[in-house]
Amino acid sequence: IRGVARRDAPDLRVETREISSRADGDAISDVIRLLKDTEFTYFFAVISDTVMIDKIMTEAYEQGIAGTGRHTWLFSDSFGSTAIGRDFKIGSPLEKAYRGTGLLSAVGGIPGIDAYDKLANSIQQLRENEEDLSYLNARLPRDYPGGKIVDHSIITGQDAFLKSPGLVGPFLYDAVVGLGLASCGLLETSGNEEYFSGEELFEAFRLNTTFHGASGLVLLDPYTGTREPRSALFLLTNFVDNDDASQGDIVQFKGVDTHLFESGKWLKALEPYTFNDGTDRIPSDLPILAVNPNYLNTGLRAVGFTLSGIVVALAIGSSFWTYHYSEKRVVRSSQPIFLHLISAGTMLMGLSIIPLTIDLGVTDQKGADVACMAFPWLLATGFSLTFSALFTKAYRINQIMKSAARFKRIKVEAVDVIKPMVVLLVINTIVLTVWTIVDPLQRETVSVETDAFLRDVETYGICESDHAAIFLAILSFINLGSLLVALGQSYKSRKISTELQESSYIFLAMALILLVSFIGIPVIVIARNDVSAYYYVVAGLVFVVSASILLLMFIPKVDAVRRKIPMGTRGTFSTKRRSDVSSMSSEGGEGIQILNAPAEQKKLYKEIAELEKKNRELMRLLSEKESKKDSENCESLASFSEDDGGRTSNSVTENDHAPVFGDSEVLKKEDNALGR
Repeated sequence: IRGVARRDAPDLRVETREISSRADGDAISDVIRLLKDTEFTYFFAVISDTVMIDKIMTEAYEQGIAGTGRHTWLFSDSFGSTAIGRDFKIGSPLEKAYRGTGLLSAVGGIPGIDAYDKLANSIQQLRENEEDLSYLNARLPRDYPGGKIVDHSIITGQDAFLKSPGLVGPFLYDAVVGLGLASCGLLETSGNEEYFSGEELFEAFRLNTTFHGASGLVLLDPYTGTREPRSALFLLTNFVDNDDASQGDIVQFKGVDTHLFESGKWLKALEPYTFNDGTDRIPSDLPILAVNPNYLNTGLRAVGFTLSGIVVALAIGSSFWTYHYSEKRVVRSSQPIFLHLISAGTMLMGLSIIPLTIDLGVTDQKGADVACMAFPWLLATGFSLTFSALFTKAYRINQIMKSAARFKRIKVEAVDVIKPMVVLLVINTIVLTVWTIVDPLQRETVSVETDAFLRDVETYGICESDHAAIFLAILSFINLGSLLVALGQSYKSRKISTELQESSYIFLAMALILLVSFIGIPVIVIARNDVSAYYYVVAGLVFVVSASILLLMFIPKVDAVRRKIPMGTRGTFSTKRRSDVSSMSSEGGEGIQILNAPAEQKKLYKEIAELEKKNRELMRLLSEKESKKDSENCESLASFSEDDGGRTSNSVTENDHAPVFGDSEVLKKEDNALGR
């Protein structure tokens, strides 16, 4: 069997397990366990002992490799009629185990085969010819050891005698013909017409015997002298219910010839073969495959949709808030177009989580391929929109500080925002379009583990294409490179005092994106082969970046509107004059207002403190002088002439108050500095 399998079916695995004819229950159990461990579903048993066969089939049923509807047992011709004509109780282990089994036997032919039919007709003619029958009886031995005499006419006279060639008749006929042909050939080649040895006859028979006999084409193995299986005729017999003999809870089986194997191929089926499951569908020759595809579980999908929903809700809410309060100084100072772009960009980034949740567990191959390509489209487009707004905000603040001769409110037009956005968006769109057309991402299944039959038992899905690494590198270079440039702009403006500290929040947002990129990308690469971890990390990073940008950019503004904080303030000055200056700077107008640079602010606060101290001292001296004047004798004051007294009084007043109000340059400097 192994040799034939290697020659005719090299992919067929054949394993053998031997068992002694005197094996006890434990030995039988061990052998059946070994068969079960192979995970095979087809078994061929060469056993002749009926009792042993029953024990084996009972144990096979108990261990789940017989009577299951998935396993098929075949027996050699030594099995004979073991399963035929016996009473089996329905539902018993043997009834379930033997149902649908088969017998594969070598036969000399069956009715309908020309050579077999000719042999059958010749034998019947022999039976009907009295002279031939008498000759046969005369040639059969009559005397046996012990003086026993046997009359064979008792057998040859029966009606069933020579009615058909039977199982071995054609083989015996061909064996005699083969030996005769070998003898004739040996005599011709040896030149010795008197005798030859048995060894010489066997060699001639083994090497030179090929003919068409009663059992078909006879081919012998030149090494063993046995018949080549390809030239033999094999009959497959199926054991099924015998309805005529079954009654009640008792069932009997009968044999039904279903298939013939001749000349190395199966001939047309004679009858359908009924398998153990009661159908004629051929069971798989492999065990049921349980594959773990590592699809995302429901919990993780819910987490992804929740994170995406939060970002989308925040983005829509932020955009609606911007529209609702578009006339407020808080919104106009930051320019609504900036805020709407940030909301739109973060919403697209949040929506990119949804394609990550789509795999072959919830859609077909086409849907999974579309989801693979949708993720970079949404993420890159959203990043471009968000990044362009943040970049422009930081860039314009730095440009103001460098080029403006005077510190004042400025208004940035929509075109100033659109330029960087269009550049980044166009570049990203070109790369993504080329990627989608040339080599789009597709959902591929990666094998993690295979079984003994090289079938995948654990897999995971991955979005992959031949040149994915190149396109990802280009997109990363464009976006992360631009992010580094923008981070530099944000770093320069991080300490510039603007309305609601917007420059510092922009810097935090930029730094957050860069930090997440440098920490998250390596983690994503490491977790690439773990579907759940990869999904959670990517979804979490997108959520953190999107939500953080929205919160950093909108919470201070929302809080300012809620508390009605005057715009143009960084804090609340301790003096009335500071409050007045702040109130003056909060008048209407659109565009962000830069209050002051940190270095000048520190110097200015110091000058203000010194001026306040000096004024307090001057006011104290003035108060003392006024008190002293009040205490002088009214009569002394009346003695002065009206002209002299007026001049003296005015002179004193001017001289006393000159240090307080005369230093107008210092106060102008204070006003201008606070205005900045």
